Amino acid sequence: MALNCNNGTLSLYVPDQNNPWDIPKVLFIFRRLGFSIKFTDVKDQLNKNPNELIDQLFDDALNTPLTPNPGWANFNNSDFQASGINRGAFFRDHQKIVFNDFLNNGLRERLTLFWSNHFVTEYYMYNHPAYAFRYYNNLQENVLGNFKEFVRKIGLDDAMLMYLNGFDNKNNAPNENYSRELFELFTLGEGNGYTQYDITETSRSLTGYNSRQNGGPINFNPNRFDDGEKTIFGRTGNWDYDDVINILFEEKSDLISSFICTKIYKHFVSPVIDNQIITELSSYFIQNNFELLPLFKKLFKSEHFFNSDASNVIIKSPIDLMVFIEKEFAFTKPNNFTDNLNNYLRARTMDMGQQILNPVDVAGWQENQDWISTGTLPMRWEFGDYLLNRYYAGDKNQFRSLLSYMIGDNDDNPESIVRTVKKYMFCNYEILQDELNDAISIFKGDIPDNYFDGGGWSIKDNTVPKQFYDLLRFFVTLPEFQLK
Repeated sequence: MALNCNNGTLSLYVPDQNNPWDIPKVLFIFRRLGFSIKFTDVKDQLNKNPNELIDQLFDDALNTPLTPNPGWANFNNSDFQASGINRGAFFRDHQKIVFNDFLNNGLRERLTLFWSNHFVTEYYMYNHPAYAFRYYNNLQENVLGNFKEFVRKIGLDDAMLMYLNGFDNKNNAPNENYSRELFELFTLGEGNGYTQYDITETSRSLTGYNSRQNGGPINFNPNRFDDGEKTIFGRTGNWDYDDVINILFEEKSDLISSFICTKIYKHFVSPVIDNQIITELSSYFIQNNFELLPLFKKLFKSEHFFNSDASNVIIKSPIDLMVFIEKEFAFTKPNNFTDNLNNYLRARTMDMGQQILNPVDVAGWQENQDWISTGTLPMRWEFGDYLLNRYYAGDKNQFRSLLSYMIGDNDDNPESIVRTVKKYMFCNYEILQDELNDAISIFKGDIPDNYFDGGGWSIKDNTVPKQFYDLLRFFVTLPEFQLK
């Protein structure tokens, strides 16, 4: 049984000599709370203290505009048919838009991806690009809002109504699918605080959202609503959709808060939970009326989050892996590759088991160990190596420039250089001696030992781009490179 060794509290993180504010910490924040940061922008972030940087990330997330309508977000069936374009092409266009958001935005898109794996819809189960895009905007709009209102809005989202059969839920033929998942996956957890009777009565309260014309928006039809009395969690009345949400949060607030805080903790902090931290977060969430912004800030500013035992315990998702490499190096690519970069990155994440807006099932991707298998691990090595190769083909000298940024112009000690580069490639990773020796040997290449440490080697040598390239290729094969 895995143990959580993190003894940090939810008190504000204040750097000290045992837990300093440094380059790995900056990268830790951006990798956990966004899709990383250009290596050449990292040092500037040290001019802010951790509290200021976290506030900036949230301010940026709140001020990031919703992804604009690509021109077809309100199409109905006739519009799609008149376009003469297969619906699959629209969805691929949508996936490309989302991937661009991952590459160009930060915390808001990290949260959007997180909530898309909580309030799951599988695109190919409803096959409507306009619904998918509006669902995506719905997530973006609510990622830092009130969780109760988030639940209320997502249940009336067209994509969700189609995916979990809310559209089929009528007074003369109730469908229990959404009511079951509302409790089991979205708010309470499997078998936690509800009965089959609660599911049945709730499904009756959610009837009526069955009216749409020509594949357009789904609206409420009072003729399809069950207006009889229902009993939910022991409360009886002629309950409707809004009543269900209100009763759920009034009667089960403790269970909801604990369930959501646990899910947030596992995704952003550690797959092994700390029960005391979850209890404190849960109480704080309720005290703040289920507002997500103060909850996230409380957790992400804490010494618990910044504790060294919180680092390198979460496996990068396929999207993390591909976007981090592209975004962190921000290298020039050959023109014939740059034009197809988005397609390449998306295709490789699919190969590794993560297709945007189309999780594996209603429970979503289970993440962490599920990302790694005997099939996907070699892909991770291959795809990372391929990207580095394309960067090297694009411009070899950019490797020298990045190394110079990392180490300065005067460091000529191979071990010191390797350790500095390691700070950028990994978060608080204590490299094993054998790995360190291998890394030093790879960096040296064919250059004699007496060329280093004052022997004439410098960052200006024509061998440097290949030396750095080889070192990076070695680092991406280490198991710890798969962690964040």
